Amino acid sequence: MTRYQFNEEKLEFTRVRINFKTVLKRILWVFLGSIGLALVYYLIFGLFILSPAERNLVRETQLMQSEYERLSSEINNLNKVIEELEVRDRSIYGTVLHSTPLELTEETDITHYRILLEDPSFVLAYQADSVITGLERRAALITRALYMTANHVYDKLDSLRFLPAVFPLRNPSMEVMGATVGRRIHPFYKIPIDHEGMDFLVGLGTDVLATADGRVVKVSRSARGQGNVIEIAHPYRGYSTIYAHLSDIFVRKGQYVTRGMTIARVGSTGMSFMPHLHYEVRQYGQVRDPVHYYFMNVMPREYRQIMLTAYNTGQSLD
Repeated sequence: MTRYQFNEEKLEFTRVRINFKTVLKRILWVFLGSIGLALVYYLIFGLFILSPAERNLVRETQLMQSEYERLSSEINNLNKVIEELEVRDRSIYGTVLHSTPLELTEETDITHYRILLEDPSFVLAYQADSVITGLERRAALITRALYMTANHVYDKLDSLRFLPAVFPLRNPSMEVMGATVGRRIHPFYKIPIDHEGMDFLVGLGTDVLATADGRVVKVSRSARGQGNVIEIAHPYRGYSTIYAHLSDIFVRKGQYVTRGMTIARVGSTGMSFMPHLHYEVRQYGQVRDPVHYYFMNVMPREYRQIMLTAYNTGQSLD
């Protein structure tokens, strides 16, 4: 290996020969530098970057830790069950059968319990325990069902104000209940026709109340058919209510009304035999029997009486 060096005295480049010792030293420094650089790379990749095998080991360690925690939890649960069984053993065999329970070990003689099996009291105790266990299970199921029902009711509480669930009159008596949905005799034609609502035999001018919150979608005044009519749409499961044969009307189309609000007065307009309120409940346009929608106003006994009266009245008033 040769190199050139500028000679200031001669003002020219002269060839300088490098001896073997210098070359060997440079080779040694390059070798040592390469080893040092390789060592740095190894430390960086070894400490901060995991190999696929190391990543698998870490994952397996995590799974083993999770499984260990699960098994520890199951062992704790089994210990609790064993403790409960010991308490039940002392209660049943000790208190009921007046016998001292044995301390269970691997070498315990079970002859003591074989003797108990021959005791007539054991059968009674076993049956009682089975009945109690069944009742506890049923109680747990009922409690869970009630809890779920309560949550469902609370979730739907705001929606109940849109459900037509009261009378369209203020405190009506049983005597005013008339014919409900079904085949009824028409008061004028005297033939069976489909009656799509329920009649209330009340005096002229009696207040008519909205049975749920909603918006008035129809206000019709006519001397024929159902006479003066109000229809209210309730924003809950497609319900709507219709109030027919009215005299005075106090609401307008598009008005929002609330349950218990006076919307009209009873009349005898249209084809009506006498003053009464014809009340209908519909769901998605289908006729529903109003008898089943008074549950917020009546008790079971009153509900039964209303059904008997409504279904046994064969003559409609419109």
